[in-house]
Amino acid sequence: MSKKHYLLPIPLALAVGHAFALELPEFRGEEVLVTAAKEEQPLKMSVDPRAPRQPLPSADGAGLLKGLPGFNVIRKGGASGDPLLRGLGGSRLAILADGNFVFGGCGGRMDPPTAYLYPDAYDEVNVVKGPQSVKLGPGLISGGVNFERKTKRFDEAGVRFNGSLTGGNADRNDVYADAAFGSSLGYVRAIASRNHGGDYKDGNGAKVHSSFDRDSQTLIAGLTPDRDTTLELALDRSRGQAAYADRGMDGSKFDRDAWSFKAERRNLSGWLDALRLQLGHSYVDHVMDNYSLRPQTAPASRSAMNPDRSADTGRLAADMAFGDWEVSAGFDWLSDRHRSRMGKGVNAGQYVDQPRAPNQSFDNHGVYAEASHPLGAGGKLIAGLRRDQTLAVYEAKAATHMMPAQARQETQYQLNAGFLRYEHTAGNWTRYVGLGQAERAPDFWERNKSSTLNSETNRQLDAGLLYRDDKLQGSLSAYASRVQNFILVEGEPGAIGGKARNIDARRYGFEGDLSWRFAPEWTLSGSLAWVWAANLDENRPLGQTPPLDAKAALKWDNGKYAAGLTVRGVQRQDRVAPGQGNIVGTDIGATPGFGVVSLDGGLRLNKHAKLLVGVDNLFNKAYAESVSKGGAMVAGYERTLQVNEPGRTVWGRVQLQF
Repeated sequence: MSKKHYLLPIPLALAVGHAFALELPEFRGEEVLVTAAKEEQPLKMSVDPRAPRQPLPSADGAGLLKGLPGFNVIRKGGASGDPLLRGLGGSRLAILADGNFVFGGCGGRMDPPTAYLYPDAYDEVNVVKGPQSVKLGPGLISGGVNFERKTKRFDEAGVRFNGSLTGGNADRNDVYADAAFGSSLGYVRAIASRNHGGDYKDGNGAKVHSSFDRDSQTLIAGLTPDRDTTLELALDRSRGQAAYADRGMDGSKFDRDAWSFKAERRNLSGWLDALRLQLGHSYVDHVMDNYSLRPQTAPASRSAMNPDRSADTGRLAADMAFGDWEVSAGFDWLSDRHRSRMGKGVNAGQYVDQPRAPNQSFDNHGVYAEASHPLGAGGKLIAGLRRDQTLAVYEAKAATHMMPAQARQETQYQLNAGFLRYEHTAGNWTRYVGLGQAERAPDFWERNKSSTLNSETNRQLDAGLLYRDDKLQGSLSAYASRVQNFILVEGEPGAIGGKARNIDARRYGFEGDLSWRFAPEWTLSGSLAWVWAANLDENRPLGQTPPLDAKAALKWDNGKYAAGLTVRGVQRQDRVAPGQGNIVGTDIGATPGFGVVSLDGGLRLNKHAKLLVGVDNLFNKAYAESVSKGGAMVAGYERTLQVNEPGRTVWGRVQLQF
């Protein structure tokens, strides 16, 4: 993965940076700022979320993913955007935290899973593209993203620390700290973060209703009685709120409490390499209303909704070796429960006194096996199979003055997934070709729009090349897929959508990245992503498909000072289907192309401190991503056709590590 340059920030950090003793561990082998993320294995990408990067460091998981080739984010405000991989998101893109599925509670997707994940609080983010793994769980139509914590074992008693301070215009300020204490017998790790952003201005100088606040704390305790055993318990807590420019309500409460337990034993026998047990629980309590962050709303017009969601997950897995065969196999399960309550008018705030009514639940059980075997000189065959059973339930509801009674309704889905991939490495080149299938059941949001949906099946062909040497690294991946029973959401252009139905769809696309160190202190890098998609039933484009997206960066880094220039260009998108899209939103119409220029730079103060600065959208371009939501009427703000991206943004960050 290529690394970016460093910037020139805040005077306060100079004093902090020099305060560390020189004998402490140092930042190792890092360039100052990350300019791109690369595919280092076929269809897999591993990202260091704490690596200094441009643009402005991310406030949530979607912000981090947006900088990776093939990803886009549907903007709704200043935070909590919905990520897409290769033009597909929602439940087609699995989001996990330490191997446990994360779900939001809002029926309008105010809180996608990434809204609860602060990237710096994780050690590694791993991406799988397409249906080319069966380990992450069911439904990898687009792929999967796993935000992972990997607390390194202490060989002797000691302390480790990571931290950062970030500031920028629009009142952006972040504080993050991660401290671990331990010995060879175990460790305790505490992580805390605070993120705040005010209303930003777009390139036209118009203020966007987009402020947000988020606080999170994590406590991890681990036992490592020997080198082959790890027991770990983690507790997570986060609280937040966010204003939205795309709708008549804001998210006044994003609360999440979670715990997870891991037990791992390695080197058990000659054929059993490792045995792992993982359990997790997550509870999300969300409030959306039209008055907490919009005080001008008249009391009689107030409205509040308070959904909550609890999810329990588990996995038992083993890594085995039988001669040249390497095999991973396991069993996993998921229990997902959703409820809601609401209040209206002058008594809207009294929703807290109402009982919550259950509306949907899901139970999934899956079994999988994935294996690899050498095949000829430099060749390798990788294959996987997975079988899931999902029980989806509409809970019984009593009759009200507005709605008739509803009987409990159960639907079972039998889901099959699998893939076969051949890889060949010769010298600096790796070539691969793979065929995969993933199937998923309709999710909570889609079933809110239709009770008669079939499961969705993606059959996809992937092929690509990777090249690596000391000066040049690059990759090119292409795919073609046919999605049977694709779940299409329809409604007013730009809206969340009012109904859903099954269609057949076809998709093609590619991603590429390149990094060339053409001189000892100079690197030229770039990435390219393109996807084409069609609704075969109606012979029209598939809604919410992003256009060609290209990025190029030039950077200079002598180990202490660095500077960089990044240019991003996006093509006009006129292959649109107004009123059609996904559970997040629908197409509005054709969107113009745009180009954005950004600068970054940095200074390495010593072995333990870095200063970073950046200017994003240098020329204050007014633009919106093609997939972003339509602008809503918000009192005191100018309404726009779509939610525009931030205008010129100046930021600085101090990073510390010892």
